[in-house]
Amino acid sequence: MDPGERKRVEMERRGRLMRGESLSELRALTEEELHEKYNALMELTSAPNINRDAQMRYVARARVYADELVRRETERQGKRMEKLTTSMYFVGWVGVAVAVVGVVLSVLTLLANV
Repeated sequence: MDPGERKRVEMERRGRLMRGESLSELRALTEEELHEKYNALMELTSAPNINRDAQMRYVARARVYADELVRRETERQGKRMEKLTTSMYFVGWVGVAVAVVGVVLSVLTLLANV
């Protein structure tokens, strides 16, 4: 591939990476796609002879993908915490039931011995 062709291909790649998806498109991306886009943009920031302005644009775009990954992880953690809370309530009620049964058995034992 000649240098002109290589430069054209690289510019097309950068253009695709910097194309902003709508929110629905962003949410439709898989986590692997988000990671790939984030990594590709961060790789561009370390390219030789890149100007500071372009570098900051790449970082800002990469941040969109990082924020979406964080949002998804936060959502998953919220669901896990909700399940954990439900389980804890269940364990609590089982403990109360066991305590009540224990008290009832103790009372019955005392009454039977009287």
